[in-house]
Parts: sequence; C-alpha cells; structure tokens
Amino acid sequence: MRRVVYALSLVLIFTIPWEGALQSGLGTIATVMGIVVTVLWVALIAMTGQMRRPITFLYVTCIFVFWIGLTAFWSADPVNSMSAVLRWIESLVFTFTLWDLYRTRTEVLMGLQAYVLGSYVAIAGAFANYLGSHAFYTHYERFSPGNTNPDGYGFTVALGVPIACYLAAAPETSRRARAINLAYLPVGFVGIALSGTRTASVAAAVGLLFGLALLTRLKLSTRVAVVALLASTMLVVLPIVQPLKSFQRLGTTGTDLSQGNLNGRTAQWAQGFVALSDHPFFGVGTDQYRSVNTLDKVAHNSYLSVMVELGLVGFAMFASILWIAFRYALIQPKWDRRFWVTLLTVWAIGASTLSYEHRKTTWLVLTLCVAAGSIVREPAPPAREEPDTVASVPVGVLGRSG
Repeated sequence: MRRVVYALSLVLIFTIPWEGALQSGLGTIATVMGIVVTVLWVALIAMTGQMRRPITFLYVTCIFVFWIGLTAFWSADPVNSMSAVLRWIESLVFTFTLWDLYRTRTEVLMGLQAYVLGSYVAIAGAFANYLGSHAFYTHYERFSPGNTNPDGYGFTVALGVPIACYLAAAPETSRRARAINLAYLPVGFVGIALSGTRTASVAAAVGLLFGLALLTRLKLSTRVAVVALLASTMLVVLPIVQPLKSFQRLGTTGTDLSQGNLNGRTAQWAQGFVALSDHPFFGVGTDQYRSVNTLDKVAHNSYLSVMVELGLVGFAMFASILWIAFRYALIQPKWDRRFWVTLLTVWAIGASTLSYEHRKTTWLVLTLCVAAGSIVREPAPPAREEPDTVASVPVGVLGRSG
C-alpha cells in the first residue's frame, strides 16, 4: 500500500510543473492528483496506525496555516478569504504527505527527477502554443503551457535547472538519466526564452552557476565532453530563439532594474506598504492584497504578500519556516548542501516577483529540503516496504550507472 501511495505521489510531483495546462471541475490536474494521494495516504495511516513523527518545521507550518485561517475573520471579503484558507490547507496536507513518504535519499532523488520530467512537459506545452501562435501575452509574444501565466511557468522551468544539474552529477544516476538531465539545460533555456520571464532568467543563471561548480567533481575528459556538448547545443538553439520577442524581452532586465519600475510592480508595492502601515500586526486578511491597491493585482512578491495579508505576526511565522528549511540545507554533506542552498536561493529570487507563497511548488522545495536534511540527522528508518521496486514507474531513470 505504501509503495502505491509513494508511486502516485511521484505522479503528483510530475504534474506540478504543468498543472495549469489541464483543468477539470475539481481544479488543476495537480489538485486532482493531490486529492487522490491524500485519500490513499490517510487510508494508509488508518490501516497501519503509523505516521512519521512530525518535526518543528511541520508544527510551525500548522500554526502558520491556523493563523491564516484566523485572518479570514477580519478580512474585507471573508468568503473569498475562506476559499484561500482551503488552498492553504491543501498545501499543508501536501507538506505532511511528502514528509511521511520521502524518508530515504533515493525517494528524495526520485521526487526531484519527477519534477524535472514534469518541467519537460511544461516546456513542450509552451512550445506547442508557440507553434500554434497562441501567445499568453501578445505584446512580447510570451508563451506558456495551457493558460498558465508565463511568469509562473518560467519560474517553474528555472527551478528545474539546479535540480537537473544535481541529478546529472549524483552517483546514483544512470547514464540514461544523466543524459536526460543534461539535456534539460538547453531545453530549459528554450522554455525560459518562450516565457520571456526576466526573473526566471536571473534565477536560472544562479542555478547554472551551481551546475558549473559541479563540473569539478567530474574527470577532466568528462568535463570537456559535457561542456563541448552543451556549447554545441546552445550554438544550434540560440539562432532559433533570438528572433523571438519574448527572448528579446529578457534583454530589458537591466533597463527595468535601473529605472526602478519592474514593470509597474514598485508602484503597487508602495501601496502595499501603505496598507501594512495601517494594519501592521494582523494584516488585511488572506488573499486580500488586491483590495489594497488600485490596480486590483496580487502582490507579485511573496514576502510582501504575506506581510500585508497576514501582518508581521504571519510574516514572522513564514520567515521561521524558511529559516528552518535553510538550516536543514546547511547540515547536509558538501555538495548536497550547496544544491539545496542554491535551490532555495533560486526560489527566493522567483518569490521576489511572484505571489508563490501558497503554491505546491514552494512547499515541494521546502519539504524535500527538510526531508533530505532529516535523512542526515536521523538513523536509518525501520524496515518497511521498499519503494525502490516502484521507483521506476513514473520515471525509470535512477539507478547505479555501473
């Protein structure tokens, strides 16, 4: 039973990068998969009477979500805020599920691999919209899978860059998996170019720096081969993406930063800080940032969004969660530590221009980081059904390269 739930959780992670591409009456495909996994996970706990012991990270997250629920009582739109509370509860259950199921290094690596493969699907969806001339934003002809916002899609692809680099260098990775993960770098470059997301390009560059550092772990001949292969691939890809208006938009990053405009974000951030000064401790209520700015937009900044909606009390809890995850990154072995710190940095960059605090992507990164750190701190788990026998079901790419 545990093996089945674990395998389905990998499918859930696989759907997260492209969840907005398919919608149903119950929500996105990731939401539907989340419901399936949650029901089976609860059934598993009921049948076995066992659940992995929660840690401080989970307790603080529970308190944080409880506080979010309280803010609905002083919200200007309680009905809308309660809908947001339900989304937060969904993320909380998702966090507990990951914590309980991902207990070994192999399980964590498989989860990361599922995310990379899901990002491939997201990029394919954006490319299909490009071929069909179905731009999400017509001004710069920015593309994304389905009706997903290009900013969120680009961020999703950027997160996959350090993950792919890490998996490509992991000793457990097979040759086929290594090729799949290395190929993600040029494919991801195309994906970000299609999105025209400037923050994603900066975040991906940080992830790529980690990948370059990883080359020092390889033999000289392997290093040369990898660099030559990627360089030749980029020489082929670059002429293809250069004419894209979305790609040309990436070149305006420096200008936007120097002008201090950030595509109009700074103006609405200023309005957010005014609202924060009016409601400093308790906030205006979850999912109410739109009500405090004249543009009727979300914050496009996870940190400010939490501060304005949940007050300094809520922000202190959120910051504590991030700090705990960062501490778990630091206790890991050298290259694992560098990977998780890089991944958290990439997330932090993306979160500075996106309201991503409640998204599954955020809690996937944070929870897997904590789970990986806990593997280092905790003794080996007691004997149980090994998930390795189904680890190949969704991805089939990890294993000793022999």
